Amino acid sequence: MRAGDRYPAGAGFATVLPDFDFETVSEAGFVWDAALGKWCAPRGFASTKRGLPAVGVRPYVEHPTFLPLLLAYDLKDGAGPRQWELGQSFDVLAPLFVHVASGGLLEAHNVSFEWQVWQYFCYPKFGWPPLSLEQLRCSAAKSRASGYPGALAEVSAVLKTPTQKDADGTRLMKLFSIPRNPTKKDPRTITLPHEAPEEWVKYKAYNVTDIVTESEVSVRVADLSEFELAVWKLDQRINDRGMQIDLGGVADCMEIVDRATAKYGAEIRTITGGIEVSELQQLKGWLHSQNVHLDGMTIDDIDNAVKRLESCGPSPALRALQIRQMLGSASVKKLYALAAMSASDGRVHDMYLYMATHHGRTGGYGPQPANLYKGQWHSPDEVETALQILSTRDLATVETAYPGLGPLDVVNNVLRSLFIAAPGHDLVSSDYSAIEGVTLAALAGEQWILDVFNGHGMIYEAQIARMTGVPFEDFVEHKRRTGKHHPLRQQGKLAVLSGGYCAWIGGWKAFGADEYYPDDAAIKAAILAYRDSVPNIVEFWGGQTRNKFKCDAREERFGLEGAAVSAVLYPGQCFRVRLIGFQMHGDTLYMQLPSGRLISYHAPRLQPSTWAYADPWELQLTYEGRSDKPGVGMERMELGKAALTQNAAGGTARDIMQHGMLNLDAAGYPVVMQTYDEAVAEVPEGWGSVEEFEACLNDLPTWAKGWPVRAKGGWRGKRYGKWD
Repeated sequence: MRAGDRYPAGAGFATVLPDFDFETVSEAGFVWDAALGKWCAPRGFASTKRGLPAVGVRPYVEHPTFLPLLLAYDLKDGAGPRQWELGQSFDVLAPLFVHVASGGLLEAHNVSFEWQVWQYFCYPKFGWPPLSLEQLRCSAAKSRASGYPGALAEVSAVLKTPTQKDADGTRLMKLFSIPRNPTKKDPRTITLPHEAPEEWVKYKAYNVTDIVTESEVSVRVADLSEFELAVWKLDQRINDRGMQIDLGGVADCMEIVDRATAKYGAEIRTITGGIEVSELQQLKGWLHSQNVHLDGMTIDDIDNAVKRLESCGPSPALRALQIRQMLGSASVKKLYALAAMSASDGRVHDMYLYMATHHGRTGGYGPQPANLYKGQWHSPDEVETALQILSTRDLATVETAYPGLGPLDVVNNVLRSLFIAAPGHDLVSSDYSAIEGVTLAALAGEQWILDVFNGHGMIYEAQIARMTGVPFEDFVEHKRRTGKHHPLRQQGKLAVLSGGYCAWIGGWKAFGADEYYPDDAAIKAAILAYRDSVPNIVEFWGGQTRNKFKCDAREERFGLEGAAVSAVLYPGQCFRVRLIGFQMHGDTLYMQLPSGRLISYHAPRLQPSTWAYADPWELQLTYEGRSDKPGVGMERMELGKAALTQNAAGGTARDIMQHGMLNLDAAGYPVVMQTYDEAVAEVPEGWGSVEEFEACLNDLPTWAKGWPVRAKGGWRGKRYGKWD
């Protein structure tokens, strides 16, 4: 294969590109414990999470012990793979330097790692030519975009490439690339090449095998479209830019967490006779001895038990559960990620993963800002006051200042605001209001919902009014008269949040239906009332039987489910449901979104439906999808109306979001944070405005013009938060 050659791949083409791959060594993410005589994980991390996964790429490369050991590359010019190793002359890299200096493209699998090794070490330390982000392409990114796993070993196995990732690589990396625990017989902490020459030869071969495997994967996976390439490049710029962290505030919060853990950990040991707060099974057994019987020890199990026991008065079991409830907070662990992942510039980089989900949503690494606790305080002054109190690092002071909150709850409430603007800069932010709900209504043609968003926007009130028959005006009058929302509004919110993606009783319960309805029968009645209120959305979901559960039921494939099944039954034909299309190509079913983007469902298969209420003619559609299980790669998944609707609406909302962020980037607003519906940029003080920021987000793509998708309620400030 020569650079520039193009081969059919999926529903598109793959372009052969020069590629490169580093092998490196660094002690970053390992902490030496002299007392134990071994390397441990950084503070606050699980013992197994060490090294690069704990700290991220930038601190790894910046660590004083970091060194590039090997670099394999292939310019696809007929010369084949070439390799440089540490200590060798750079002469072997001369063709690569010429290629980079002339602006040539380079591809790698998870190319950000290779780029940061080059740009943040080799360029300044070795004097290599600068390598720009614009010159990069990533075979892992396009693998995920095509519905395949991102990990090289997994995707090469799925695609059955002639060359597979060398399984011995893990052992060789442990030998040469990470520190080892010394022993009396062998006090070394790093194995040098000359100390294991035969293994070093194998490591060099592993390095070359990686670029061969990456190339074989890349040529089997379609290139990103022009729009998606722009989105991926923006993702790389956001990751490289990073976000400023209030490291002083992080340290203050960590000290309070440590002191609270010590104090209340001692108390629970006293109560239980020595059980640690983290020893859940032992704690469960002790609770059993106290006549408190829990099925499990999840957060929900413990929360429910606390509520139940509080009504009975104080008890040792209640106090033990309250302590576990307090110290079991997962959110505060983000503090340690912020500390470990902060680079020398005081910023956390590489927080985002392009195409993390099947329908295209961006995912998160490390502190994952998209999943930060929203907090109870909605003004910057409240947060600043709390941070000042936390800065005393005195547990009693924090507990006195916030008697209604546990100390870890105080920390949780300020977590978001530990992301800050750089000196001389502001953060500007806004988010889309109910973007997936609006998108689903637009795709399905549910006009009354679009009218609500084009008008007063009170969707929860409008929804429950349609379900119950209570006049909408009653909700407006109640708010005017009392200043509070109508009690039924929460049921409308429940219906909007849980109903749109075909959820049944269990799905509604996951959103808290038990709080509003006495039993399953009442929840079922609410679900049916919701579905009666949104007939076009229900039609959009589709099915394979008309008049289901009625005497005149008949076979008919309609909506998303019907179109997907029909496309598999009749390969080559296109079946459309309003703005969504389905078609088979090879052994892959494609869903085409309004943007033109394709979502891939590999190896779709049909079999007689096993659903309890299926009619005889109904078929069950499954496909091979990317698994969340480590090392699994792909697994067979059901592709019914719920998944299809979620992919269609969620994927379309994602495309709108990415279009808006590209608008921001073009207008000079450097994005530093992105969540599912929110963008945050860091701008110089006095530059830009919230109004202009929102105008960029609200300039919708052509195919969504006229949809009531709007970013509003934006803010400008020094700290990130959910501000009123």
